[in-house]
Amino acid sequence: MTAIELLAFVAPVATLADRVPGFFFGLPLVALASLVFAATHHEDPAAIRLSTVHWTVWLGGILGMVLAGVLLLGWFA
Repeated sequence: MTAIELLAFVAPVATLADRVPGFFFGLPLVALASLVFAATHHEDPAAIRLSTVHWTVWLGGILGMVLAGVLLLGWFA
């Protein structure tokens, strides 16, 4: 792959990344952290799936409240 071909591939990806809000990049990280945490506490695949959903909801709720607080602080500042 030449440098020009590589730039032709990277440019649209970078443009798309600029248009996507930053917190969407955190969603896969929250899901992955929940999966890893659940997998370290359970051995049964069904228990891992249930615990992953549980921890995703908890982490999403906590991070959502922090985001809401930051947005409110920015809005009233």
